[in-house]
Amino acid sequence: MSKVLIVGAGALGQVFGAWLAAAGAQVSYLVRPGREGWEGASLYRLRRGRPPVSERVVPHRVISEPPAEPFDMVWLCVDSPALRGEWTAALRAATGAATVVTIGQDPGDLSTLARVWPQEQIVQVTPTLLAYHAPLEREVPAPGVAYWMPPGTAMGVTGERAPQVVAALRAGGQRAKRVTRAGAGELTAARMIPYIAGLEASGWRLPASGARLRDAGAAVHEAVAVVSAQHGLRAGVSPPSWAVGLALRVLPWLLPFDLRGYLRTHFTKVSAQTRLMLDGWIAEGSARRLPVGRLSALRDSLPA
Repeated sequence: MSKVLIVGAGALGQVFGAWLAAAGAQVSYLVRPGREGWEGASLYRLRRGRPPVSERVVPHRVISEPPAEPFDMVWLCVDSPALRGEWTAALRAATGAATVVTIGQDPGDLSTLARVWPQEQIVQVTPTLLAYHAPLEREVPAPGVAYWMPPGTAMGVTGERAPQVVAALRAGGQRAKRVTRAGAGELTAARMIPYIAGLEASGWRLPASGARLRDAGAAVHEAVAVVSAQHGLRAGVSPPSWAVGLALRVLPWLLPFDLRGYLRTHFTKVSAQTRLMLDGWIAEGSARRLPVGRLSALRDSLPA
């Protein structure tokens, strides 16, 4: 039986923990002091037009200090600002040669982790699910964590040890594929986060005004150019702002949860991460003498 340590018992950490336990792993959690008594929670897999599927995450152990024992995998299910903390050095000393899995797509996440762990131990997973503490309205029968996987999507996994992580996710019943090109996760974030920032600046109105979406779309082009230059990628085609606006009009009628409530709740919680990403693209673009004026204007439009 493989041993997995998940850092962070937030919505995503709970869902990944349940999947890995379903694959046969022994899953423990490293949490903030004061949460050692956490005994698990109800999960709800949302489905459009049908009741949610009830599941349960039950941790093997819940601890608040890095354990001095071997683990096969350590999943860092925390936001990007948290990865800059000094706690990672203590975790590295305690977990040794474990495969380290990060779900962050900030442009500086991998380089931050590579200063703590050897590069060959680090694996990046690009989540395709949306997960949150429910209920937002009345979409689940009791409080817990709700999540939704867009049909037909698969999580991208990057890194030398990606096959191990892909196999674990598939054994837990989830779609996952190895992605060999570096920067794929960061490119996904570059195409999404400026629109999230635009929605935040508009007070989470769906959709934001056409001008606000056009400004966010222009910032997307700058962010994509920065990430592409950073990783030697072809930028490809990003959705135009009018298509994003159309999607934001249609999706609330198609999704099995309150989209505006999810965006407001989740991205307000991780607002520091949004700002960290924007600052990272601006700094990297400026260093490479790439245009970042739209990114800078978007960053300035966000409340402190």
